[in-house]
Amino acid sequence: MTRRFIEPMRDIGEALFQVQKPARYVGGECGATPPIGQEDSRLRIALSFPDLYEIGMSNNALRIIYSRLNERRDLLACERVFAPAPDFEQLLIQKKIPLYTLESGIPLSDTDLLAFTVGYELLATNMLAIMECGGVPFEATQRGEHDPIVMAGGPAITNPLPFARFLDAVWIGEAEAGFIDLMIKMAELKQRGADRRERLDLLAGHPSIWISPLLEESLALPHRKHVVRAIFQDFYKTEYVTRFPYPVLNPVHAHGSVEIMRGCPNGCRFCHAGYFYRPQRSKYPEIIKKEVEDLVSRGYREITLSSLSSGDYPGIVELFDDLNTAWSKHKVSFQLPSLKVDSFTLPLLEKISEVRKSGLTFAVETPLESWQCAINKRVPFEKIAAILHEAKGKGFRSAKFYFMVGLPLPERGMNEAQAIVDYIERIAQVERISIHVNVGAFIPKPHTPFEREAQLSEEEALDCIQYIRRSLKYRKNIEVSYHPPFLSVLEGIISRGDESVGEIIADGYLKGARLDAWDEYLNRDLWREVLASFNQRRGEGAWQSFLAQKDKGALLPWHEISLRVSPGWLQREKQKAQKSNLTSICNENCTERCGVCGNTNVVVSNNILNKVTFHAEALVPERHGGVFAFDVGRDDVEITEIKLIAVWSKKNSAVLYPLHDVARAFSRAFQVCGFQIAFTHGFNPQPRIELSPPLGLGIEGENEILLLWIDIPVNRLEEFEEFLSGSQGQILSSLNENLADGLCIQSLHISKHNDDKKRTIGASLRAAAWRYVFASEESYIRAAEILADHADDFVSVKNDRAAHEIVLIEIFSGASKKTLSFHKILKDRLAPEHHFRAERLECYGELDNEGYVRLQDIL
Repeated sequence: MTRRFIEPMRDIGEALFQVQKPARYVGGECGATPPIGQEDSRLRIALSFPDLYEIGMSNNALRIIYSRLNERRDLLACERVFAPAPDFEQLLIQKKIPLYTLESGIPLSDTDLLAFTVGYELLATNMLAIMECGGVPFEATQRGEHDPIVMAGGPAITNPLPFARFLDAVWIGEAEAGFIDLMIKMAELKQRGADRRERLDLLAGHPSIWISPLLEESLALPHRKHVVRAIFQDFYKTEYVTRFPYPVLNPVHAHGSVEIMRGCPNGCRFCHAGYFYRPQRSKYPEIIKKEVEDLVSRGYREITLSSLSSGDYPGIVELFDDLNTAWSKHKVSFQLPSLKVDSFTLPLLEKISEVRKSGLTFAVETPLESWQCAINKRVPFEKIAAILHEAKGKGFRSAKFYFMVGLPLPERGMNEAQAIVDYIERIAQVERISIHVNVGAFIPKPHTPFEREAQLSEEEALDCIQYIRRSLKYRKNIEVSYHPPFLSVLEGIISRGDESVGEIIADGYLKGARLDAWDEYLNRDLWREVLASFNQRRGEGAWQSFLAQKDKGALLPWHEISLRVSPGWLQREKQKAQKSNLTSICNENCTERCGVCGNTNVVVSNNILNKVTFHAEALVPERHGGVFAFDVGRDDVEITEIKLIAVWSKKNSAVLYPLHDVARAFSRAFQVCGFQIAFTHGFNPQPRIELSPPLGLGIEGENEILLLWIDIPVNRLEEFEEFLSGSQGQILSSLNENLADGLCIQSLHISKHNDDKKRTIGASLRAAAWRYVFASEESYIRAAEILADHADDFVSVKNDRAAHEIVLIEIFSGASKKTLSFHKILKDRLAPEHHFRAERLECYGELDNEGYVRLQDIL
């Protein structure tokens, strides 16, 4: 039976205010696809990165797939869903409401496809929670004709067997290389009335789809011996202009992201991602510049140039220089993560130091040169020393070093720990800077040369880590952190386990495991009990066997999955590791074939420089959809700073947005519309913006005030004033189109006191008018009695018993005293059953003969 679509503010209501960060669950973001109607017959896809909203909204794969699928809105609707935090999960159970998509509120049980993109193994229990909360049986064999097909893809699921109980199918490889087309075919099947079995048949016929063996048995689906990874060879010449919602909560990684290279040339033998994304494909620089321009036009000021090894992008110094030349005067900065030391040049350091001097990161992995050769990742100490010396002179204050223990070396374990300590002691003598050391336990991953190696036990890894910490604790400038070895054990079990690991995942989930990658949610005792129970059922040492050395001839659980890297090549790489021999990097003239490249898949690296030249002067930022724009980046333009006053309101789901996220939303909207926002000065410049005092969760606001300082060329100030007064409707419409649901700018004008720096909201605010509307007469009477007890604290404006309404003015006592809040008094003294709605109506400045003056009139 089809369920009514969920409207969180209607169906959950005030109970939303009782959970942490309720804005995670209401949608309404700017840029989200329009909601669909309940009778809409298009294919419904619920797309999920199975973690909390702040993590999922940072995931680049989710952005790409969401955007690409929604290009075919004629056939399908792709909407988002994320993992509920435990408090919200319990609220859904209590209210008997299923988990739903954010755009339309579709219960997951009423979608056609639930698709997970899985970035790390510890998302396993979150996937089950999403299914069960959404009314979808998490056991694949229990799903019937009216249940969605449940799929997954991503780098953490190239061994699908541990998920065979839960997933119908797994996509192996890059989604752009066929998954989108497959979904279009499924949408066409739905239009023709195809049943669930026919849709599964469609999936089973694709060479990059793995079907759960349980379904092959129960539905007699054809079994294919080999599943081959899909590779999007055209990545290097494809422009990604993703249309993805702008988050209402600041995500963990809030930067815009431009993927400058897919794959990595280095062939580090421990790195699963390096094999999953082969071959290296470097994107044309002019396409990168267009993608950057698009991100800036959508409000991003910090942009990450992402890849597995950004320093190996050909011409990275020139590209970085071009982008800085074009955008630095517009307060846009660029970050380069994943810089391999061998590709970290001093000229590149020079460019990075122009925009970011907070710290450097070195993924050393293992300290000795012979060990580095064994893992095929050289990190010369002398080069790090030279970089640190140069960086200190350019203002860098700290450096972070990543290491692993338990690598497949004859000396693994405590010998590694001692070598790491010696290495950091040497580093500390190079330059006096803050040193952050992070240590993790090596996890042998499928489809790598080390896939058959043993993993350190939790106790062995912890002994190594604690030794490193004890040995370095006397140095005040060195801080040692670590990835918990227990988590590494869980990751190793899921990474290399067989179908019996599904028992461990299901048992952990049913006992309450959720969000296991989060320290505050991980329950180690629960998982230890689960692992002990598994051994009781399966025999002593059962789960430990997944971490143990695998025999050379033993069939591995993932043997039916091909990442296109030949088993013979992996074996040769393992032999070279044992002899500490290096393998040269991938390039167009490869002499050591791994099996990935062929007629259709090839390395794309240096040849991009032969086709496209760099021209910094040709890259001129242009506005996209802006209502008015000035070129304030030129040195020959005299700039003045003016203060704008915006009056705005906060309604509906916006009452759940935190103040700093509201400020971020307004700042972005003005930037997108072409306003050149002024910035503070100092080490970390911020947009000059000030809002009315924050409203508590669930409180509406009318006639709220926002101050925004913008830069204007002096010779165009008069032109701007005319535009602002003559095109108010157009300006407000453009701004509000770029705001999340519930935020609305009602008016915008230039301050009459532009030069008076003391006229800020904080300095001028003296009082505020409030309206309280109560759900019943009984609640109103009780509130009126409470107000009478505070007759000297508030200015009563109107008490309307018939409308159950109270309007009053709260006086701000100044910086030295706290302002008394009637809202807080009501929350403290009214019983929970007395519901009411609060709204701040107006903010006031100084008192004159007529009473309080509206704040907007004196700023």
